[in-house]
Amino acid sequence: MSNPLYTAFLWHMHQPYYKDPFTGVYRLPWVRLHGTKDYLDMVKILEEFPNIRQTFNLVPSLLEQLRDYTENNATDRYLELTLKEPSELTESERFFIIENFFLANWDNMIKPFPRYYELLVKRGFRFTKGDIVRVSRYFTDYDVRDLQVLFNLSWIDPMFRNNDPLLKELIQKERGFTEAEKQLVVKKQFEILKEIIPEYKKMSETGQIELSVTPFYHPILPLLWDTESAKIAMPNVRMPKKKYRYPEDAIKQIRMALDYFEKLFGYRPLGMWPSEGSVSEDVVKAIHAEGIKWIATDEEILARSLQRQLRSPDGYLMDARSLYKPYQFSDVSIIFRDHKLSDLIGFVYSGWKSEEAVGDFIGRIVQIRNTLP
Repeated sequence: MSNPLYTAFLWHMHQPYYKDPFTGVYRLPWVRLHGTKDYLDMVKILEEFPNIRQTFNLVPSLLEQLRDYTENNATDRYLELTLKEPSELTESERFFIIENFFLANWDNMIKPFPRYYELLVKRGFRFTKGDIVRVSRYFTDYDVRDLQVLFNLSWIDPMFRNNDPLLKELIQKERGFTEAEKQLVVKKQFEILKEIIPEYKKMSETGQIELSVTPFYHPILPLLWDTESAKIAMPNVRMPKKKYRYPEDAIKQIRMALDYFEKLFGYRPLGMWPSEGSVSEDVVKAIHAEGIKWIATDEEILARSLQRQLRSPDGYLMDARSLYKPYQFSDVSIIFRDHKLSDLIGFVYSGWKSEEAVGDFIGRIVQIRNTLP
């Protein structure tokens, strides 16, 4: 192609910090479950396409929790109740499992397992707390064990399920799982979790991916720096009477992230995705002072900075030339993501057939190419 359109993909890998500081138990299982479903396959699939380059932003709070699971035997409530034999569960624990072990996409993750969908129908699609108490009487220990297994199995990415003979056997078995088979599923989960950080390190060393980072605990840096900064973009916003201004904490969050990243990967990253894309002039200067060369944020930030609308009220991009180019501020290169494309990839296309999603995406890319000089 004589006039290619260069397209940059920046994948943001983030989970909030779920660990209860008083009990040491994770309140929610999303680091463990998304670890087995999303984070490893996203980078491993690139091994099949060596000419494709991607950028992955890794949030230190996610990395820290992954290591906690794989190195320190961390646990979460869902894992504890998975490992418990159904006959030993208290009444409230059974209620919890029946209510919460269907937290998965019903179409993409539950329906492919006939037994799992059967249990969902038995529980009901809509329910109250009282319904759970009533329905639980009809869930036998046999049902509960199958639910424990299938919940965790459905969160293992198909790439790993289809390539593991033991997991394939469990899928074919479909129901009537044993305690040993339940232990096997959890063992496979942790095998996947242990591969995540080494795989990203390996792929970054080959140069096929670039790794960037976010401030350690994912804080909104401009508000940490000075809550009054909110008035820059929203002059009429109502603010708390007591001002909050701790720029040294914002700098510490940036520095902690870079130090932690270097400890894991052996070098300091050049790029950063500020938490939620939140930036201010002071924050960008602080990021530059810590050695970061580029950041990414959102097109709405650009529109506010240029003090003009980039899109029409119905979402049509009126000023492609301004959006699709890098900028510089305080010697930091800044790219602004296409918000519409990002939302389609993140929230919409998963509900489409893959061919239709790809066709729509490519069509939009071609349209962008045609609007640019």
